[in-house]
Amino acid sequence: MGKKTDSNVVVVKSSVKAKKELQNIGASLKGKELFKQKVDSAKEILANIKSLPV
Repeated sequence: MGKKTDSNVVVVKSSVKAKKELQNIGASLKGKELFKQKVDSAKEILANIKSLPV
């Protein structure tokens, strides 16, 4: 599988082609809102809360 590091991060070896493909996917997702409905719902709920119980 992969090599575990001290911080529970698993390092997996991959080819240069796979790394490039992941970089392209990451670049295409950067800045996009992936869960728009859930974010909008959370904003609406939070806007209606007058105070939070402590």
